[in-house]
Amino acid sequence: MWKKITESKSFYIAISLIAAFVLWLYVSNAANPDTTGTVRGIRLTISGLERLEERGLMISEGADQQVTLSLQGKRDALLRVNNSNITVTVDVSNITEPGTVSLDYRISYPLSALGETITERDKRPERIELTISRQTEKAVEVRLDFTGSVGEDYQLGEHSVAPQTITVRGREEVINQISHAQVNVSVQGMTETYSQETPFTLIGFNGEPLSAELAAEVETEETTILTTLPVVKLKEVPLTVELIPGGGATGDDAQVQIEPESIMVSGDPDDLEGLKEIKLDPIELYNVYNKTNTLTRTINLSPVLTNVSGLTEAEVTVTIPDLVIRAIEVNNIEIINVPEPYIAEKVTLTSTIQIRGTQEAVDAILPSQLRIVADLKDINVILGGQTVPVKVYLASSDDVGVVGNYNISITVAMAG
Repeated sequence: MWKKITESKSFYIAISLIAAFVLWLYVSNAANPDTTGTVRGIRLTISGLERLEERGLMISEGADQQVTLSLQGKRDALLRVNNSNITVTVDVSNITEPGTVSLDYRISYPLSALGETITERDKRPERIELTISRQTEKAVEVRLDFTGSVGEDYQLGEHSVAPQTITVRGREEVINQISHAQVNVSVQGMTETYSQETPFTLIGFNGEPLSAELAAEVETEETTILTTLPVVKLKEVPLTVELIPGGGATGDDAQVQIEPESIMVSGDPDDLEGLKEIKLDPIELYNVYNKTNTLTRTINLSPVLTNVSGLTEAEVTVTIPDLVIRAIEVNNIEIINVPEPYIAEKVTLTSTIQIRGTQEAVDAILPSQLRIVADLKDINVILGGQTVPVKVYLASSDDVGVVGNYNISITVAMAG
């Protein structure tokens, strides 16, 4: 019977399989023996940070720790793990107060090592120590520290920074040291506007920058500040005034002096290119009563330009040296265009009118050549007495003219 079994084909197949299995077990154990290994530089993974931040807390020290593991297992399994696929997790969700805490951590191996027996022979550190601090934030002003210069005939305008404040957040002890954020710009010989995104430095209340170590703890949404330093061109521009002929005088008869004679203006070079003068409001010579008169005029400037001198008014002195003024009593007064249903009568019967011209010309004028007219066409008349403006007409050559403005008194009543 036994001989029959041993001589069968099935027997030899079974013996071959058993031998192959035994050989496989031998080779496997010989080629993949148990061994040990050390994995260094495993970074911490922190869980529960959201809960920590909700309590106004933060990890101020210890989050950058690295773990070293001494492991034992099959050689193939140990070859499949390293410091980038082993996860070391510490949970901070249960921390409620600032201080130093010691926490255990959880070790997770990659999927490729699942099913393999890996044991930790040693781990360093045994527990994770973290320093927990209160977290705070505040808004601080952004200031500019400019060291530089502008080119000749140029001026630096008022700078701007955007945003004007930034929010700094981090460990309370550090945030409380911050006074402001400072942007440093140094440009020499500027002839055009500077506008750039510029890094900033956090400055403490002692006036010194925060150390690199402390600054690294501070979080801000901004990394740069848009800093603008407008540079404008300067130009000295003369003031001028137009003299409108009247009262027997023209611009040729007058001497004009303006104080100041010019002002300093700043603006874009293209806007200044065609600016040759700044015209003051004109002066009507029939309103210049004396040989020498000083009138005030507003200095008006285009809104795209800036009056660097800061003077908003000019004094214009007008002198008419060669003409004389003569006063004449005039009784030739009439009222025209009286609106219905009113009637008007003059109360002023005589008015003294001043005329101007050369001595010979004014001496030749007769009172009958002057006529005073009160035109009520565009006057809001009222019942009773009122004062109304008049025009004075002079029947003469242009060498003589009437000086000044005049009024007369009238009374108004209902017709009939």
